[in-house]
Amino acid sequence: MAHGPVKIFTFEDGPFAQNTYAVFCSDGKTAVLIDAGAGTARALDAIEAAGRTVAAILLTHAHLDHIDGLAEAKRRTEAPSYLHPADKVIFDQGPASAQMFGVPFEEPPPPDFGITPGEPLIFGGNTFDVLFAPGHAPGHVMFVVRGEPVAFVGDVIFAGSIGRTDLPGGDLRTLMSSIREQVLTLPGETRLLPGHGPETIVDHERRHNPFLVPQYGGEFV
Repeated sequence: MAHGPVKIFTFEDGPFAQNTYAVFCSDGKTAVLIDAGAGTARALDAIEAAGRTVAAILLTHAHLDHIDGLAEAKRRTEAPSYLHPADKVIFDQGPASAQMFGVPFEEPPPPDFGITPGEPLIFGGNTFDVLFAPGHAPGHVMFVVRGEPVAFVGDVIFAGSIGRTDLPGGDLRTLMSSIREQVLTLPGETRLLPGHGPETIVDHERRHNPFLVPQYGGEFV
């Protein structure tokens, strides 16, 4: 499969300031939507304006703020959605979570396909490698664009911080293992595109993230 540069556009929106990503694939015709949050409408507008077709909706995990635009995405596109099966229970809690936080929520249809870590997904001439990274959520995955130094890391790691582990299914020890094994092993120049906040790179977080510096080398403190 031939590779080419992807173009990535970030759409931050909603009460949780979540990042929805539109990835323009290298074939010049295809787009992939990653984490269909509150910025989904603007992301789809940009995709449509560019004359591209959404081939897939990839979900790093199923917390409310990452799926509250999924119903609209499914309505406006014919793209299948992908989610790790271990996060289906969280997906199904979407309406209850929205009620708890007091935010509107249109319940989306269930995921079309389950994600299997280690089995790559290929769209528009680009290969998205799937890495299993639980801890923030039981079925959390990361998507790494093969041949390019970019990873969509959801809520595993942020610029200067890490994902919260106090939600159902969260576990700090598991999260730190995921970061050590899946994030810090990526090339240092790899761009990390998180579910919230600005992007960063692996090497910067390895050296400066106050939550990770004691962890590098595998010691849990």
